[in-house]
Amino acid sequence: MVQANVVLRQQFVEQFPAEAADVLQALPDDQLLEEIQDLPVDSLIEIIDFFSPSRATHIYPKLSSDQQREILLQAPTRVLLKVLLTMSEEKKSTVLDSLPDSTQKEIETVLSFPADSVANIMSSAVGTIYVDMTVDEAIEQIRVEAQTVDLTQLIVDRDNRLLGRVTTHSLALAHGSTSIRDIIENVPCEINVVESRDAVVEMMETLDFDILPVLDDENKLLGVVRQDILQDVVQEDAQADLQRMMGVSVDERALSRGIFSIKHRLPWLYINLGTAFLAAAVVGLFENMLAQFTALAVLLPVVAGQSGNAGSQSMAVTIRGLALREISFRQWFRLSRKELFVGTTNGVLIAVVCGLAVFLWQQSWGLSLIISLSMVIALAIAGIAGALVPILLARFGQDPATASSIILTTITDVVGFFVFLGIATLLANVI
Repeated sequence: MVQANVVLRQQFVEQFPAEAADVLQALPDDQLLEEIQDLPVDSLIEIIDFFSPSRATHIYPKLSSDQQREILLQAPTRVLLKVLLTMSEEKKSTVLDSLPDSTQKEIETVLSFPADSVANIMSSAVGTIYVDMTVDEAIEQIRVEAQTVDLTQLIVDRDNRLLGRVTTHSLALAHGSTSIRDIIENVPCEINVVESRDAVVEMMETLDFDILPVLDDENKLLGVVRQDILQDVVQEDAQADLQRMMGVSVDERALSRGIFSIKHRLPWLYINLGTAFLAAAVVGLFENMLAQFTALAVLLPVVAGQSGNAGSQSMAVTIRGLALREISFRQWFRLSRKELFVGTTNGVLIAVVCGLAVFLWQQSWGLSLIISLSMVIALAIAGIAGALVPILLARFGQDPATASSIILTTITDVVGFFVFLGIATLLANVI
């Protein structure tokens, strides 16, 4: 029975590695180690490949010495980087010293580049063809390297400078003695190693490629970014952005331990508490007005809720545009103008329905006018704020996904309450 469970677990990991990784990394350490102790090393490597960097770094030292050794010997560079990325310098140095010299040099080179650069998602084990080879020599080299490197059919000179590529079709049709130089084709796209991962995502949306060559400043080939790996990275980044927007750690999973969740959620809840008191202070300024007209207190959440939703819609579109590099700080005025139009138009349409509903409830055209004017102004401001908050955070080097939600909630609540109660104070004689 136990053996059958092990086999089933291995089959699940092999067929659905991403799903298996999501389940496993949410488990407590002792349970996770128990589940993976019998996995073959290739399955274990694939699982770690889908772990978050902090989880991979945390669990690696707790593996058996045999598992650690096999991972170091067999894992591709991107997996080793994931394990090393958040390690302390002392532990990182110890692990690097245990690697073969070639692998150690390769990883140290990658670690010298920024954490969000292309270097951290490229594959360095790349099969290439020298430009001075014949077709027969190239085919033989492909045959020899097929089991150990990613086959790219990229053409380089003896100094590893990228010159072009050759297609399988051309190799198949060319005579064996034909020089590779005679059938070389241009590479449709390439990228410098220091470019950000966002730049690769932008290229992926506009160009059709299976592999993207990564070059240094001297045009030497350092590796390639594969389409499937890039899609995984985009998915992980999108999930992380969503969790940061909600004030949740990127490492938290549905089955994470309660203490872990409390530790990472509580700071954001304290910040939210502070902003809630700020909004309450605004309401307190109009205490006498609320005491005189209790209907205003009932309608406060309506204005705040609608402006909050409108701001969140604008913020989500803006953050997505920043992540995919569709927009930059230079477009702030155009973006604000568009969101002002959208917010005002939606505000007018919502105000018509809301004003009618309030009149049917209170039989007061004055109260209907107040809620309608407030709705238009609050939604217009919320739309602009939803666009400007993330774009300004990005401009000053902050992560828009981390702080935008809290800042925007504060703005929409404070503005919504102040506008509604301020207009009510000015028009108190018509209520």
